[in-house]
Amino acid sequence: MKRQIIYSSFLLLCGILLIQINIFGQQTTIKVGNVNAGKVDFKGFSLEGNVALTVSGTARRGNNEYAYGWILNSETRELVWSLLHDHDFSRRTGGGKFEFNKEISLNKGNYEVYFVQGNSYGFGEIMNDIFSLGSSKAKERRNSSLYMTVSASSSMFKPNDGKEIVESKSRNAVVSLIGAEDRQHLQKGFTLTNETKLRLYTIGEQTGQSPADYGWIVDLKTNKRVWYPETNSMMHAGGARKNVYYNKDITLPAGNYMVYYVTDDSHSCSEWNDMPPSDPQFYGITLWALSKEDYANVKSFNEDELIKPFVELTKVKKNKYLSKGFSLERDMDIRILALGETGNGDMSDFGWITNADNHYEVWKMENKKTIHAGGARKNRMFADVIHLSQGNYIVHYTTDDSHSYNDWNDDPPYDPAKWGITIWPVKEEDRKNIKLFDEENYKGANIIAQIVRVQDDQDITKSFRLKSETKVRIYAIGESTGDGMADYGTIRNSDSGKKVWQMTYKNTEHAGGAEKNRQGREGFFPRPRALGRNLQKRKTPNKGTRKRKLKEFLIPKIFFNPFKGCQKSC
Repeated sequence: MKRQIIYSSFLLLCGILLIQINIFGQQTTIKVGNVNAGKVDFKGFSLEGNVALTVSGTARRGNNEYAYGWILNSETRELVWSLLHDHDFSRRTGGGKFEFNKEISLNKGNYEVYFVQGNSYGFGEIMNDIFSLGSSKAKERRNSSLYMTVSASSSMFKPNDGKEIVESKSRNAVVSLIGAEDRQHLQKGFTLTNETKLRLYTIGEQTGQSPADYGWIVDLKTNKRVWYPETNSMMHAGGARKNVYYNKDITLPAGNYMVYYVTDDSHSCSEWNDMPPSDPQFYGITLWALSKEDYANVKSFNEDELIKPFVELTKVKKNKYLSKGFSLERDMDIRILALGETGNGDMSDFGWITNADNHYEVWKMENKKTIHAGGARKNRMFADVIHLSQGNYIVHYTTDDSHSYNDWNDDPPYDPAKWGITIWPVKEEDRKNIKLFDEENYKGANIIAQIVRVQDDQDITKSFRLKSETKVRIYAIGESTGDGMADYGTIRNSDSGKKVWQMTYKNTEHAGGAEKNRQGREGFFPRPRALGRNLQKRKTPNKGTRKRKLKEFLIPKIFFNPFKGCQKSC
């Protein structure tokens, strides 16, 4: 009987120990991995106190290949542990594959655990994709034996899907454009009613001195960028060297703003071609208000409150010339956004503004006054305010035979629909002082004769009469052939048939575009005695000559082509 009691007590004790082991020794485990090359797997967990964790698995690092994991603080977005920093990579097994088992301790908080498998895209991977003709098998380099687990024996360890905190932080932001994939152009506006302090957090890619995936902020009143990722302000974001981030406070005055984020054709959340940044879920740009007072200044963006442009010559395709006339009834500032292409220091696709009455150029898109417009380096952008006096003006835009809207021969700009020129009034109340006109049929009040938009193989004649001696201004554009002229204008006296003036290479200058384009500007008193002479160089006439009556003049031949090769849009 005594033996039976002892045996029963032993069984009871073993049962109690087993129950205690199940209650206090049961491990909870998170596993991430088993993904295709270039992909990231992630999960999350929360700790209700300080907990000791075990991080283990199988990784790879070597010969352009990598597979490893890391842990991120969900609230601060800071890296708290990474296998890249906590392993001696000089001790690797064959092929760079190795097992690891680490003991770490983390404080109370929310965390995300990540694992990536991929290739630093080198020559071998390029050749593999070429000879597989881009098949999906070339990109599916999944290896189920590569993974990482995070486990703990504490009931304070609570797994989750790793998205909840990210989605909450994004939802409560002023603007959040995250999870950016290849070839995306994201934008979202916001309005501030007062000066506001914001936290700006952005992650992107930078190759050399040029950003590849990046964001910026534009003041929609001035069309100027109020924040742009300057090279020396960006920090390494973990992973590949080209991963960069910015995480600082900025202060913006009251106004309407647009936030942009753009990506090129590779290395984004859709597929990383090198080691991803430590915070891949926030790849993009996010703005948070720093306090309740700051958040109270944030207002939903209303596009109707924006000042609308009065000239839009955009989405311009190749070999085009577009123009539009406008009149200003008083002096005012106007805002210009022009996107175009530069080549060898000069602009190939560009815009300019001329005075419609005297044809003088009042503004031109010049390479030295532009900034990079995203995409290929030759994409340039002018975004600034200029001042114009009361008068009549014509906006022009021209493109060459390549790299234009929807027919790019290199990476397009990050706002391709704006390829061309757009003009706004700086103040909405100025709109009533702006009038548009048809520039094709425009004739200034002081013009006495005009032959324009001349096409190939044309010989056009117009006549005019001067009842008294008159000072006139001539403006002509044509084509040169070496030292001679192919398209040019001439003025003749209708009575004598002699030349009063002729457009020559010597009395013209470069008119822009091709070197053969020439333009001439001259002001003189046409007189019968001055026929065939350079009237700009002749001496001041005597009083008797000045009183001479002028007879009727005839212009028998003027064939100059100011817009050679232009399309119907001319």
